Amino acid sequence: MRKGRTGSFTLLELLTAIAIVSVLAALLAPALHRARVKACVVRTKATMAAIEGALSMYESDFGDYPVSQGGTRELVTLLRGPVDSDRWKGPYLRLKREDIDGDGEVIDAWGNRITYRYPQEECRDVPFLLRSSGPDRRMETEDDITNR
Repeated sequence: MRKGRTGSFTLLELLTAIAIVSVLAALLAPALHRARVKACVVRTKATMAAIEGALSMYESDFGDYPVSQGGTRELVTLLRGPVDSDRWKGPYLRLKREDIDGDGEVIDAWGNRITYRYPQEECRDVPFLLRSSGPDRRMETEDDITNR
């Protein structure tokens, strides 16, 4: 009598399947990485747009933007409030918990701080500058994300 197959896979079939899955994963990994980076850029730009809108409302109530040369902790306090002023009609800004670090600074999608500068002389087409270090997490490189 001849024994038939019992429905199990041979070692060669398993190795072939593993090789195919590995090749597919290697081909898809760069595309998935690019999609993740793009999603992080979009999230960071959305956070910056929310700050820009809040600053616009603040400026219309107070007549000027908050002065700062780097950090956003004081900015968040002024925009979220409450602030002891009759002109304050906020809160102007509502951020998610994951958009603020433990020190109260606004962070980008990579966990790095977003900087705010006003007044600024670097760019004439915007009154204030918001800047994220972007995907490479280093400031003053070509992948920085700004509001200009």
